Amino acid sequence: MTSPPTSDPPEFVEKLLHEALAVRASDIYLLPGRDALTVSCRSPGGESELAVVPRDYGLQCVARIKVLAGILTYRTSIAQDGAIHGRDGFEGVELRVATLPTLFGERVTIRVLNQGQKPKRLAELGFADSAIEGLQRLLERPTGLLVFTGPTGSGKTTTIYALVRELLERGENPSGIITIEDPIECEIDGIAQIQVRRNDDEWSYLQALRAALRHDVKTLVIGEMRDAEVVRVVLDAALTGHRVITTYHAGDIASVYARMLHQGFEPFLIAAAVTGVVSQRLFHRGDGAPAIPIAAVLEVDDPWRDRVIDNPGLTELRRYVAEIPGADLEAELRAAIESGILAGAGDSLL
Repeated sequence: MTSPPTSDPPEFVEKLLHEALAVRASDIYLLPGRDALTVSCRSPGGESELAVVPRDYGLQCVARIKVLAGILTYRTSIAQDGAIHGRDGFEGVELRVATLPTLFGERVTIRVLNQGQKPKRLAELGFADSAIEGLQRLLERPTGLLVFTGPTGSGKTTTIYALVRELLERGENPSGIITIEDPIECEIDGIAQIQVRRNDDEWSYLQALRAALRHDVKTLVIGEMRDAEVVRVVLDAALTGHRVITTYHAGDIASVYARMLHQGFEPFLIAAAVTGVVSQRLFHRGDGAPAIPIAAVLEVDDPWRDRVIDNPGLTELRRYVAEIPGADLEAELRAAIESGILAGAGDSLL
Protein backbone atom coordinates (compact mmCIF):
# COMPACT_ATOMS: atom_id res chain seq x y z
CA MET A 1 0.00 0.00 0.00
CA THR A 2 1.37 3.40 -0.95
CA SER A 3 1.45 5.86 1.94
CA PRO A 4 -0.88 8.91 1.91
CA PRO A 5 0.33 11.50 -0.60
CA THR A 6 3.02 13.85 0.63
CA SER A 7 4.08 14.96 -2.84
CA ASP A 8 2.45 16.72 -5.76
CA PRO A 9 0.22 14.67 -8.11
CA PRO A 10 2.81 14.24 -10.92
CA GLU A 11 5.35 12.74 -8.53
CA PHE A 12 2.69 10.59 -6.88
CA VAL A 13 1.46 9.26 -10.24
CA GLU A 14 5.02 8.38 -11.22
CA LYS A 15 5.45 6.45 -7.98
CA LEU A 16 2.17 4.58 -8.48
CA LEU A 17 3.07 3.55 -12.02
CA HIS A 18 6.47 2.27 -10.97
CA GLU A 19 4.96 0.42 -8.02
CA ALA A 20 2.42 -1.29 -10.26
CA LEU A 21 4.97 -2.16 -12.95
CA ALA A 22 7.36 -3.55 -10.33
CA VAL A 23 4.80 -6.21 -9.36
CA ARG A 24 4.22 -7.04 -13.07
CA ALA A 25 0.72 -5.59 -13.13
CA SER A 26 -1.34 -6.30 -16.22
CA ASP A 27 -3.96 -3.64 -15.43
CA ILE A 28 -4.10 -0.54 -13.21
CA TYR A 29 -7.39 0.98 -12.07
CA LEU A 30 -8.23 4.44 -10.71
CA LEU A 31 -11.75 4.30 -9.29
CA PRO A 32 -13.38 7.56 -8.14
CA GLY A 33 -15.79 7.62 -5.20
CA ARG A 34 -17.76 10.27 -3.36
CA ASP A 35 -14.89 11.20 -1.03
CA ALA A 36 -11.84 9.33 -2.29
CA LEU A 37 -10.15 7.78 -5.31
CA THR A 38 -8.91 4.18 -5.02
CA VAL A 39 -5.96 2.88 -7.03
CA SER A 40 -5.58 -0.86 -7.52
CA CYS A 41 -3.86 -3.23 -9.92
CA ARG A 42 -4.11 -6.79 -11.21
CA SER A 43 -0.88 -8.79 -11.18
CA PRO A 44 0.08 -12.49 -11.24
CA GLY A 45 -0.62 -12.58 -7.50
CA GLY A 46 -4.19 -11.29 -7.91
CA GLU A 47 -5.77 -7.87 -7.48
CA SER A 48 -4.36 -5.56 -4.82
CA GLU A 49 -5.00 -2.04 -3.60
CA LEU A 50 -2.17 0.45 -4.07
CA ALA A 51 -3.57 3.66 -2.59
CA VAL A 52 -6.62 5.56 -1.42
CA VAL A 53 -6.34 9.33 -1.78
CA PRO A 54 -8.73 12.27 -1.20
CA ARG A 55 -11.07 12.86 -4.11
CA ASP A 56 -9.75 16.29 -5.15
CA TYR A 57 -6.17 15.04 -5.06
CA GLY A 58 -7.25 11.97 -7.02
CA LEU A 59 -8.83 14.11 -9.73
CA GLN A 60 -5.49 15.89 -10.13
CA CYS A 61 -3.81 12.49 -10.50
CA VAL A 62 -6.29 11.53 -13.20
CA ALA A 63 -5.55 14.80 -15.01
CA ARG A 64 -1.82 14.06 -14.84
CA ILE A 65 -2.32 10.61 -16.35
CA LYS A 66 -4.40 12.14 -19.14
CA VAL A 67 -1.56 14.57 -19.91
CA LEU A 68 0.97 11.71 -20.05
CA ALA A 69 -1.36 9.73 -22.33
CA GLY A 70 -2.04 12.61 -24.71
CA ILE A 71 -5.71 12.81 -23.70
CA LEU A 72 -7.63 16.10 -23.60
CA THR A 73 -7.81 17.09 -19.94
CA TYR A 74 -10.74 19.48 -20.35
CA ARG A 75 -12.99 16.77 -21.85
CA THR A 76 -14.32 15.01 -18.75
CA SER A 77 -17.81 14.04 -19.91
CA ILE A 78 -16.80 11.62 -22.70
CA ALA A 79 -14.71 8.44 -22.83
CA GLN A 80 -11.21 8.87 -24.24
CA ASP A 81 -8.24 6.63 -25.10
CA GLY A 82 -4.51 7.29 -25.15
CA ALA A 83 -1.13 5.73 -24.47
CA ILE A 84 1.96 6.32 -22.32
CA HIS A 85 5.31 5.21 -23.72
CA GLY A 86 8.80 4.72 -22.33
CA ARG A 87 8.63 5.24 -18.58
CA ASP A 88 12.11 5.40 -17.02
CA GLY A 89 13.24 1.88 -16.18
CA PHE A 90 10.40 0.32 -18.19
CA GLU A 91 11.30 1.34 -21.71
CA GLY A 92 9.78 -1.80 -23.25
CA VAL A 93 6.37 -1.13 -21.72
CA GLU A 94 3.42 0.66 -23.26
CA LEU A 95 0.51 1.79 -21.07
CA ARG A 96 -2.87 1.96 -22.84
CA VAL A 97 -5.08 4.43 -21.01
CA ALA A 98 -8.89 4.54 -21.20
CA THR A 99 -11.07 7.03 -19.32
CA LEU A 100 -14.76 6.75 -18.52
CA PRO A 101 -16.96 9.52 -17.05
CA THR A 102 -18.81 8.43 -13.89
CA LEU A 103 -20.92 10.07 -11.21
CA PHE A 104 -17.93 11.02 -9.06
CA GLY A 105 -15.35 11.69 -11.75
CA GLU A 106 -13.41 9.86 -14.43
CA ARG A 107 -12.57 6.22 -13.99
CA VAL A 108 -9.22 5.27 -15.54
CA THR A 109 -8.14 1.82 -16.70
CA ILE A 110 -4.52 1.33 -17.74
CA ARG A 111 -3.58 -1.83 -19.67
CA VAL A 112 0.12 -2.73 -19.40
CA LEU A 113 1.62 -4.07 -22.63
CA ASN A 114 5.13 -5.54 -22.59
CA GLN A 115 6.18 -4.83 -26.15
CA GLY A 116 9.49 -6.67 -26.09
CA GLN A 117 8.11 -9.83 -24.50
CA LYS A 118 7.79 -12.96 -26.64
CA PRO A 119 4.64 -15.07 -26.38
CA LYS A 120 4.95 -17.97 -23.97
CA ARG A 121 4.71 -21.58 -25.02
CA LEU A 122 1.60 -23.57 -24.09
CA ALA A 123 3.66 -25.71 -21.74
CA GLU A 124 4.77 -22.58 -19.86
CA LEU A 125 1.25 -21.37 -19.04
CA GLY A 126 0.49 -23.88 -16.29
CA PHE A 127 -2.39 -25.80 -17.88
CA ALA A 128 -3.09 -29.42 -17.01
CA ASP A 129 -1.55 -31.86 -19.49
CA SER A 130 -4.99 -32.89 -20.74
CA ALA A 131 -5.87 -29.28 -21.62
CA ILE A 132 -2.56 -28.76 -23.44
CA GLU A 133 -3.08 -31.94 -25.44
CA GLY A 134 -6.62 -30.86 -26.34
CA LEU A 135 -5.46 -27.43 -27.48
CA GLN A 136 -2.69 -28.96 -29.58
CA ARG A 137 -5.13 -31.33 -31.26
CA LEU A 138 -7.44 -28.41 -32.08
CA LEU A 139 -4.49 -26.56 -33.59
CA GLU A 140 -3.90 -29.49 -35.93
CA ARG A 141 -7.23 -28.82 -37.63
CA PRO A 142 -6.33 -26.72 -40.69
CA THR A 143 -9.69 -24.95 -40.98
CA GLY A 144 -12.60 -24.00 -38.78
CA LEU A 145 -13.38 -21.71 -35.87
CA LEU A 146 -11.71 -22.06 -32.46
CA VAL A 147 -13.49 -19.94 -29.83
CA PHE A 148 -12.16 -18.92 -26.41
CA THR A 149 -14.58 -17.69 -23.76
CA GLY A 150 -14.13 -16.45 -20.22
CA PRO A 151 -14.21 -13.19 -18.26
CA THR A 152 -11.84 -10.28 -18.79
CA GLY A 153 -8.46 -11.04 -17.29
CA SER A 154 -8.80 -14.82 -17.46
CA GLY A 155 -5.78 -15.29 -19.74
CA LYS A 156 -7.54 -15.94 -23.06
CA THR A 157 -5.27 -13.64 -25.08
CA THR A 158 -2.13 -15.10 -23.50
CA THR A 159 -3.27 -18.59 -24.51
CA ILE A 160 -4.05 -17.47 -28.06
CA TYR A 161 -0.59 -15.92 -28.42
CA ALA A 162 0.87 -19.23 -27.25
CA LEU A 163 -1.10 -20.99 -30.00
CA VAL A 164 0.29 -18.58 -32.60
CA ARG A 165 3.80 -19.29 -31.34
CA GLU A 166 3.10 -23.01 -31.58
CA LEU A 167 1.93 -22.65 -35.18
CA LEU A 168 5.12 -20.80 -36.09
CA GLU A 169 7.27 -23.41 -34.35
CA ARG A 170 5.43 -26.12 -36.29
CA GLY A 171 6.58 -24.44 -39.48
CA GLU A 172 3.50 -22.52 -40.56
CA ASN A 173 4.41 -19.75 -42.99
CA PRO A 174 4.30 -16.41 -41.11
CA SER A 175 2.90 -14.70 -44.21
CA GLY A 176 -0.25 -16.78 -43.81
CA ILE A 177 -1.02 -15.51 -40.29
CA ILE A 178 -2.88 -12.24 -39.67
CA THR A 179 -4.07 -10.96 -36.30
CA ILE A 180 -6.69 -8.24 -35.75
CA GLU A 181 -6.50 -6.80 -32.24
CA ASP A 182 -7.60 -3.98 -29.95
CA PRO A 183 -5.00 -3.43 -28.64
CA ILE A 184 -2.01 -5.40 -29.93
CA GLU A 185 -0.77 -6.83 -26.65
CA CYS A 186 2.35 -8.64 -27.85
CA GLU A 187 4.44 -8.04 -30.95
CA ILE A 188 5.32 -11.15 -32.98
CA ASP A 189 8.02 -10.82 -35.61
CA GLY A 190 7.16 -11.97 -39.09
CA ILE A 191 3.36 -11.96 -38.97
CA ALA A 192 0.94 -9.19 -39.87
CA GLN A 193 -0.73 -7.67 -36.80
CA ILE A 194 -3.52 -5.16 -37.36
CA GLN A 195 -4.53 -2.58 -34.76
CA VAL A 196 -8.21 -1.67 -34.94
CA ARG A 197 -9.82 1.29 -33.24
CA ARG A 198 -12.72 0.94 -30.87
CA ASN A 199 -15.93 2.65 -32.00
CA ASP A 200 -14.40 3.53 -35.38
CA ASP A 201 -16.66 2.46 -38.23
CA GLU A 202 -13.93 3.11 -40.78
CA TRP A 203 -11.41 0.73 -39.19
CA SER A 204 -13.27 -1.61 -36.88
CA TYR A 205 -12.96 -5.36 -36.42
CA LEU A 206 -15.44 -5.82 -39.25
CA GLN A 207 -13.60 -3.54 -41.68
CA ALA A 208 -10.20 -5.05 -40.90
CA LEU A 209 -11.55 -8.60 -41.10
CA ARG A 210 -13.03 -8.05 -44.55
CA ALA A 211 -9.78 -6.48 -45.72
CA ALA A 212 -7.66 -9.34 -44.32
CA LEU A 213 -9.75 -11.94 -46.13
CA ARG A 214 -8.71 -10.37 -49.45
CA HIS A 215 -5.15 -11.55 -48.72
CA ASP A 216 -3.74 -15.06 -48.85
CA VAL A 217 -4.35 -15.81 -45.18
CA LYS A 218 -4.41 -19.28 -43.63
CA THR A 219 -4.83 -18.37 -39.94
CA LEU A 220 -6.83 -15.39 -38.70
CA VAL A 221 -6.70 -14.30 -35.07
CA ILE A 222 -9.57 -11.99 -34.15
CA GLY A 223 -9.26 -10.30 -30.77
CA GLU A 224 -12.99 -10.44 -30.13
CA MET A 225 -16.24 -11.16 -31.93
CA ARG A 226 -18.07 -8.08 -30.69
CA ASP A 227 -21.22 -8.08 -32.78
CA ALA A 228 -23.35 -10.25 -35.03
CA GLU A 229 -21.83 -8.90 -38.25
CA VAL A 230 -18.35 -9.96 -37.17
CA VAL A 231 -19.67 -13.38 -36.12
CA ARG A 232 -21.26 -13.85 -39.55
CA VAL A 233 -18.04 -13.04 -41.42
CA VAL A 234 -15.98 -15.23 -39.07
CA LEU A 235 -18.32 -18.21 -39.52
CA ASP A 236 -18.14 -17.81 -43.29
CA ALA A 237 -14.33 -17.56 -43.17
CA ALA A 238 -14.12 -20.74 -41.10
CA LEU A 239 -16.17 -22.56 -43.74
CA THR A 240 -14.09 -21.33 -46.68
CA GLY A 241 -10.69 -22.76 -45.84
CA HIS A 242 -9.47 -20.53 -43.01
CA ARG A 243 -8.43 -21.35 -39.45
CA VAL A 244 -9.94 -18.65 -37.21
CA ILE A 245 -9.06 -18.19 -33.54
CA THR A 246 -11.06 -15.68 -31.53
CA THR A 247 -12.70 -14.77 -28.22
CA TYR A 248 -16.40 -14.44 -27.53
CA HIS A 249 -18.10 -13.21 -24.37
CA ALA A 250 -20.51 -15.96 -23.45
CA GLY A 251 -19.55 -17.38 -20.05
CA ASP A 252 -19.07 -21.08 -20.79
CA ILE A 253 -18.92 -23.53 -23.68
CA ALA A 254 -22.66 -24.15 -23.81
CA SER A 255 -23.33 -20.40 -23.74
CA VAL A 256 -21.13 -19.86 -26.80
CA TYR A 257 -23.53 -21.97 -28.83
CA ALA A 258 -26.62 -20.59 -27.09
CA ARG A 259 -25.59 -16.99 -27.81
CA MET A 260 -24.88 -17.68 -31.48
CA LEU A 261 -28.23 -19.45 -31.83
CA HIS A 262 -29.95 -16.56 -30.06
CA GLN A 263 -28.33 -14.12 -32.50
CA GLY A 264 -30.15 -15.96 -35.26
CA PHE A 265 -27.38 -17.97 -36.89
CA GLU A 266 -28.46 -21.24 -38.44
CA PRO A 267 -27.69 -24.32 -36.33
CA PHE A 268 -26.16 -26.07 -39.33
CA LEU A 269 -23.83 -23.12 -40.01
CA ILE A 270 -22.63 -23.05 -36.39
CA ALA A 271 -22.22 -26.82 -36.22
CA ALA A 272 -20.18 -26.90 -39.43
CA ALA A 273 -17.97 -23.88 -38.74
CA VAL A 274 -16.98 -24.32 -35.08
CA THR A 275 -14.25 -26.92 -34.54
CA GLY A 276 -13.49 -26.22 -30.90
CA VAL A 277 -14.47 -24.14 -27.87
CA VAL A 278 -12.31 -23.40 -24.82
CA SER A 279 -13.66 -22.00 -21.55
CA GLN A 280 -10.87 -20.54 -19.45
CA ARG A 281 -10.48 -19.11 -15.95
CA LEU A 282 -7.58 -18.07 -13.74
CA PHE A 283 -7.31 -19.31 -10.17
CA HIS A 284 -5.32 -16.87 -8.03
CA ARG A 285 -3.20 -18.53 -5.39
CA GLY A 286 -3.41 -17.23 -1.85
CA ASP A 287 0.39 -17.26 -1.43
CA GLY A 288 0.98 -14.61 -4.12
CA ALA A 289 2.35 -17.11 -6.66
CA PRO A 290 1.37 -16.79 -10.32
CA ALA A 291 -2.24 -17.57 -11.13
CA ILE A 292 -3.10 -21.04 -12.40
CA PRO A 293 -5.20 -21.34 -15.57
CA ILE A 294 -8.03 -23.85 -15.67
CA ALA A 295 -9.45 -24.72 -19.08
CA ALA A 296 -12.28 -26.85 -20.36
CA VAL A 297 -11.76 -27.93 -23.97
CA LEU A 298 -14.49 -29.06 -26.35
CA GLU A 299 -13.13 -30.86 -29.42
CA VAL A 300 -16.05 -30.86 -31.82
CA ASP A 301 -16.95 -34.18 -33.44
CA ASP A 302 -19.86 -35.40 -35.56
CA PRO A 303 -22.09 -36.49 -32.65
CA TRP A 304 -21.73 -33.01 -31.14
CA ARG A 305 -22.53 -31.37 -34.47
CA ASP A 306 -25.69 -33.47 -34.71
CA ARG A 307 -26.78 -32.20 -31.31
CA VAL A 308 -26.18 -28.57 -32.30
CA ILE A 309 -28.14 -29.01 -35.53
CA ASP A 310 -31.16 -29.97 -33.39
CA ASN A 311 -31.11 -26.37 -32.03
CA PRO A 312 -31.01 -27.23 -28.30
CA GLY A 313 -31.59 -24.76 -25.47
CA LEU A 314 -28.94 -23.65 -22.98
CA THR A 315 -29.95 -26.15 -20.29
CA GLU A 316 -29.79 -29.01 -22.75
CA LEU A 317 -26.45 -27.82 -24.11
CA ARG A 318 -24.98 -27.71 -20.61
CA ARG A 319 -26.17 -31.25 -19.98
CA TYR A 320 -24.50 -32.38 -23.20
CA VAL A 321 -21.23 -30.59 -22.30
CA ALA A 322 -21.17 -32.24 -18.86
CA GLU A 323 -21.12 -35.64 -20.60
CA ILE A 324 -17.92 -34.86 -22.55
CA PRO A 325 -14.60 -35.54 -20.77
CA GLY A 326 -12.54 -32.37 -20.44
CA ALA A 327 -15.31 -30.01 -21.58
CA ASP A 328 -16.96 -29.24 -18.21
CA LEU A 329 -15.15 -26.35 -16.48
CA GLU A 330 -16.52 -27.18 -13.02
CA ALA A 331 -15.36 -30.77 -13.40
CA GLU A 332 -11.90 -29.58 -14.48
CA LEU A 333 -11.70 -27.31 -11.46
CA ARG A 334 -12.68 -30.16 -9.12
CA ALA A 335 -10.09 -32.39 -10.76
CA ALA A 336 -7.39 -29.74 -10.26
CA ILE A 337 -8.29 -29.44 -6.58
CA GLU A 338 -8.33 -33.22 -6.06
CA SER A 339 -5.00 -33.66 -7.83
CA GLY A 340 -3.33 -31.04 -5.63
CA ILE A 341 -2.59 -28.61 -8.45
CA LEU A 342 -4.44 -25.89 -6.55
CA ALA A 343 -3.00 -26.78 -3.15
CA GLY A 344 -2.43 -23.61 -1.15
CA ALA A 345 -4.59 -21.60 -3.54
CA GLY A 346 -7.05 -18.96 -2.48
CA ASP A 347 -10.65 -18.81 -3.58
CA SER A 348 -10.43 -16.14 -6.28
CA LEU A 349 -11.50 -17.58 -9.61
CA LEU A 350 -11.63 -15.19 -12.58
